[in-house]
Amino acid sequence: MNFIKNILTRKPKNPTEFVQKFIRDSKKSRVQLEIIRDNEIILQVDSLKFTQSWFKVFDVDKIKYQNGFVIFFIIDRNGIENNRAYIKYKKSDLKLIELDEKHGQTPIRTFAKFIAETDDSVLLGKEMKKIIDGVFDFTESDPQALFNLRYLK
Repeated sequence: MNFIKNILTRKPKNPTEFVQKFIRDSKKSRVQLEIIRDNEIILQVDSLKFTQSWFKVFDVDKIKYQNGFVIFFIIDRNGIENNRAYIKYKKSDLKLIELDEKHGQTPIRTFAKFIAETDDSVLLGKEMKKIIDGVFDFTESDPQALFNLRYLK
């Protein structure tokens, strides 16, 4: 009995396990997957099943994506033309949806990619990696990042 309990409550140990747990848990409740580097959230993934508000602000096919995911990151619009991530994104071949918003008094730009419903953690992980590689510039050959699952109501 303890063996089964340990398997069910075991914490993810690598990125693939985090993505798998995120996909599994996002079917039951609202959860966000965050990738954190140098104490900053660089990328987030949200389940669309519990956050229909994404469809109110982005013009995407609600039926196609209703149980899917949105991968997104945010850049402060103040000085965006000099932001290294924004410059790298503009030079990449990524095609993301952009939306200018305000977070409190701060003007921000949200960059998003919608993914149809999938149980394939490798597919979702590859989409996340494409965005990270197309936006962020890491000097080391094997950059380290933290993965976090945030459970929301």
